[in-house]
Formats: sequence, C-alpha cells, structure tokens
Amino acid sequence: MGRCFMTNKKTLEVDDFLKITYVSDPQISPNGKYVAMVVIRNSLEENKYINEIWVVDAINGEQKTFFSGEGDTWPRWDPSSKRILFISRRGLKEGEKGNLLYIASVEGGEPRLLLKRKEGISKAAWSPKGDLILFLGPVPRRKMDKDEDYVEIRDLPIWFDSEGFVDQYRNHIFTIDPDSTVVTQLTKGDFNVTYASFSNKGDKIAYVAVTDWRKPLISDIFIIDLKKPEEPLKITKGNMNILSVEWSPDDKYLVFQGHNFPRGDASHYNVWIVPSDGSQEPKNLTEELDRNTIYSVSSDVEGPNFVTSYPMWLTDNHVYFQVSDRGSVGIYRVNPFKEKLEEVLVGDFVIISFTASRDSEKIAYLKMTETSPPEVYVKDKDEDRKITRFNDSFLREINVVKPEKFKFLASDGVEVEGWALPPTKLQDNKKAPVVLFIHGGPKGKYGHAFHFLHQLLANKGFWVVYTNPRGSDGYSEEFADIRGHYGERDYQDIMEAIDYFLKTHPTADPEKMAVTGISYGGYMTNWIVTQTDRFKAAISENGVSDWISDFGTSDIGFWFDPDQIGGDPWKNRKKYERQSPLTYVTNVKTPILLIHSLEDYRCYLDQSTEFYVALRYLGKEARLVIFTKGSHVHSILGKPRHRRKRYQIILEYLKEKFNLKN
Repeated sequence: MGRCFMTNKKTLEVDDFLKITYVSDPQISPNGKYVAMVVIRNSLEENKYINEIWVVDAINGEQKTFFSGEGDTWPRWDPSSKRILFISRRGLKEGEKGNLLYIASVEGGEPRLLLKRKEGISKAAWSPKGDLILFLGPVPRRKMDKDEDYVEIRDLPIWFDSEGFVDQYRNHIFTIDPDSTVVTQLTKGDFNVTYASFSNKGDKIAYVAVTDWRKPLISDIFIIDLKKPEEPLKITKGNMNILSVEWSPDDKYLVFQGHNFPRGDASHYNVWIVPSDGSQEPKNLTEELDRNTIYSVSSDVEGPNFVTSYPMWLTDNHVYFQVSDRGSVGIYRVNPFKEKLEEVLVGDFVIISFTASRDSEKIAYLKMTETSPPEVYVKDKDEDRKITRFNDSFLREINVVKPEKFKFLASDGVEVEGWALPPTKLQDNKKAPVVLFIHGGPKGKYGHAFHFLHQLLANKGFWVVYTNPRGSDGYSEEFADIRGHYGERDYQDIMEAIDYFLKTHPTADPEKMAVTGISYGGYMTNWIVTQTDRFKAAISENGVSDWISDFGTSDIGFWFDPDQIGGDPWKNRKKYERQSPLTYVTNVKTPILLIHSLEDYRCYLDQSTEFYVALRYLGKEARLVIFTKGSHVHSILGKPRHRRKRYQIILEYLKEKFNLKN
C-alpha cells in the first residue's frame, strides 16, 4: 500500500494550493555560473499571479538578482552571460492586448524597455553575437475593424484556445537591434512561423512554418540568409509535422523534432537531423526508442507559465532531448553520427524542461516528483544538486501521500500501469470511497508528478486511482493509437484497471466510486456513464459528448476529428455517432456534474450543454457549472479564485454524493 509522509502533520485543505510556488523555465547562463527562472506566486486577495524572474548561483542557489513586474516571463541570456531579455505585461491593463520586450543587467538596476507591441511578442532569442534579438509576432493579414466590434473570418481555424480569434493574423519573424531598437520584419506572406533559431555564426535563421491552413499538421523547415531574407531555402518536403529546429555547432546540420505520420496524430515525435543545405533526406535518430520525445504528463502544479524544452545540439557533439517513458520523463542524448542513445537523467520523476551551458558541462533542469512540486536542479560532472527550495515549507506543513504503483495484464495480454493514493485516515472496519481519474489527450499520461487535487482527496478520505490506458503516451506508438476506436480498448483498460484495483485493495468501497476527467478524460467520463452504472457519481470537465458538433466548433476539430474518429461527419456519420456519448444518453443512470469554462475553444461549451440538456430533458440527474472565464486548461491557468472555487465544487459534490460530512 502507498504510505503517507509524516501523518502527524495537518490535513490538506483547499486553500493550501495557494501556498504552492510555481517555478518554471530554468535558463542556465552560457558561462554556467547562473540560472535564471520564472517564479510565480498566488495572490487570492488580488486574484492574480505575482510574477518574478530570479537569477541564482548555479552552485548553491543563492540569489544574485531578481525582477518583479506584471507578467514577467521568458528570461533568455545574452552570449556574454551579463544580460537577459524577458517578455512582460508591465503597465498593461487586464484584458489589454499585447506585451513588451525588456533587457536587464544581471548586476541589477532597472530593466530597459525595447519594444511594446499590441499584436504580441513571443519566443524571443539573442543572436550569437548579442547584436540582434529575434522574436515571433502576429501580423494583420488585412484591414480590421478599428473598434473591434466584429471579426471577419475567411479561413480556419476560427479561433484558437487561450488566444481567441486568430484568422486575421499570420505569425512572422522579426529582429530588433537592442541598442537602436530598430525593428525589422524578416518574413512575409500567408503562412505561420511557429519556431525560429539563429545559426551559430549569426548570419542565418532556420524556422518552422505552416504554409497551408487546410493542412495545419504539415509544417516545413526553411532557412533565410539575413542579407537576403526574401529568398528562403526549403529544407523539408511537406510530409512532416515539425515542432522545433536548432543548429549543429558548425552550422552544417539542423536538428529538429517531428514525425512523418506513421500513425497519424498518434505518432511519436522523434529527433531528426538534416544537412542545412537540404542535400539529403532527414535521418531519424530516435526511432529505435519507440517512445515520444515530448513532455506530456498530467499535473495541476506546473503553474500558469508552462514552458517545456526542445532538442538541442551541444558542443560535446551530442543532441540532448526528453523521453517520455512510462510514468517518467527523463533526458537522453545521442551522438548524431554514431547514433548511440544514452541516458543522462532518468528515474521515478519527470523533467519538465532543461537548458545547458555553452561548454555542455552543466545542465539546469526543472524536476517534479509525485510527492514534490517542480524545483530547479543543476547537474554537472561532480554532482546532481537541488538549487531551489520554494516549496519545502509547504511540504513540511502538510500531509503528502506517496502513490502506490500497480500494473496488470489487460484481457488482451497487454500490460497496463496505474497508481493509487490511499486515504490518510481509514476508520476501523470501514471501507473508503474511490475516485477514478482519467487524463486528457488521449495521448497524455499520468506518472511521477505531483497532483494537488489527488492529494486533497486522499487527505479527505478517498482512495484516488489513475491509470494509463490504451491511447496514453509513455509507451509504444501501437499502444497510443486508438484512432477510430474511442470507447473501445481504452474503456476496457479503464474498467479492468478498476477491477484489478478493487481486487487487490480490500479497503476500497466498490459501492462508493466516482469517475472524473478533463478533456479526453471528460469525454471518457461521459462515455463511461453511458456504458455502465457501477459509478455512483461522475464529474466531467471540458469534455466531448458529440463528435459531429465538435468538428465545427473546436479550434482543432476540422483536422483532429478526421484523424482520430475517421473521415468527416458527412462521409462517416455513423462512426461519429457511434463514438459519441450523446448517442447513448438514454442509458445514463449515474448522477453527473458537468464543469466547463466559457472560453474553451478546444472542447467548446456546446459539448457540455448538449449533454446536459439531453440528460435533463430525459429526467436524468445532472448539474452544469459554467465558469464565465477560462480556457480549455482553466484548471491550471485559471486565476487563483477560479481555481479555488473549482476545487471546492469538486470536493463538495463528492462529499454530497457519498454522504460524507467530514
């Protein structure tokens, strides 16, 4: 059985989440002496997040300097290790569009404003000489209504989650001179740039772009010479989905992260190299792993400034990258020409992001475990050490439950993994209620990551169970591929997991079970209550109930649904209906709480309202809670008051359904 740490400490309460400090985006200086990071704290009184940028010693974590301003994020070192740039919202009102670009000396003093841009600034980076900064920014495609009374839309998507209406803009590359503040737009046209990086000589920029809105999964790599940016060299051939691109130390090669659709959108992202002159086909360096190379772990303590990492080619002639393996995410490396894969940092933890010093001798990384929120660590030749302790006082104060990992053979012989948190207190001769969580995705996963809500419920007397059924990340591509078969093998795995758990945990009450999940987890919650009545309560958050309407309302529906469900609603209506919980709504017997956020453009609000209206029309027991603010990931990005109320609503609903007073 899992065990509690220091059970004489206080029981976790909803408001304890306010004590968590969110650390993110550690950036080690090129000389390896310092680490810059973003530190964010909750302010319930102001109902906002307080952002700070810390610069600390890479050896002992002592603070050298820090900056604090509205929305300060994205610290990036200049080549001299003397300055950082950062992106901010200083001086902007809530809801006001845009952001600002600053640079600051690590010796202190007031940061200097370089640029304010109402369209926005993202992914800023220094040139190797420190004489230019590149950034990505939206550019209007056509004349827009200056009063913003209406939006004219001509292509897809209509909107994008967390961003709003996007069709009137295209994302392009800009540079700014940090001395003169002269801004130059380098790319133009009807395409979206998603990533860009300077060559090590500083004379070229490689970038990733989506050139056809009808095929948003297809992206290509291009290279521009800064002297002739209007003549880009296309490196790839329009048959891949590419996330990032970086240069080899000698600029002769590019390393990028992507896939060529062996299993559609269920494919793993691999690490590839290609000559920077485009003379050869890309070579896959990680195919033998059969594991994804992106971070995809479910957690609710990553904070509102979630930043992950991309493969980087260091001066030791190795490419470093993340690997998602079972419940863990570690760092691997590979020599691109010997193709020998090596483990760098692996274990029962997840590494959210990392950076390395110029000489490859030090790696700063953000690590989380199932019993500790993220903190920053540094690895060098001598040791692997923790250099931040922002959440140590929080952990000393409260009960933290260590999950028990279990695995079983599903009915088709495939191994499935899961975890269970025991209740902190069990009354003699009484069984505890069970809450089954289902992650999003479907190609997300659970693992060695801290979950405040899981810990809260365990502290309140619930068994908490979560699994990685078919469709999850962390395993083979075959395991992840449930395209066209939603509600089949994934559903079986979940049901067989709860059967195994109940069989092996006699203190769990099979008569008092609830099921819940967000996004795909919300979809599966909706599906489960239409297929079985063994759960006495259900909480579905921001899920899908009707794939036909999702095709037309979701920001990704027009390409995600054909890939995952099969075809479109006109050519394959029966399959869309067969995999939609709404089709089977008459079967529902389980009381259900539907939670949705009004600004969710990924799984639009109609997915919960359709299901709710059908349930109430049919006389079923159902409730609908609509948060008037918040995107698809409102459970993580919502403001403190919003998140507090969500935790309270979930806890009170479960207590009510299981008649739990305390």
